[in-house]
Amino acid sequence: MVFTDYMNTLPNEKQETIKRISEVTMTSVSSVYRWISGEIDPPAIKKNAIAALLKMDVNELFPADHGKR
Repeated sequence: MVFTDYMNTLPNEKQETIKRISEVTMTSVSSVYRWISGEIDPPAIKKNAIAALLKMDVNELFPADHGKR
């Protein structure tokens, strides 16, 4: 499940998860929202941190061809 879809499945936990992602990646909450919306793509090192936090495979969360035209 890609990152955006995963985050959208967390209606009751989404805010807390966004806060945790922000803390773990040392990034602003607004940047995390931009990652979720697909507006920007997180750097590789932050993708790895997000995948570790969510206990998911980084290639599943951020597939190479996702969002590419």
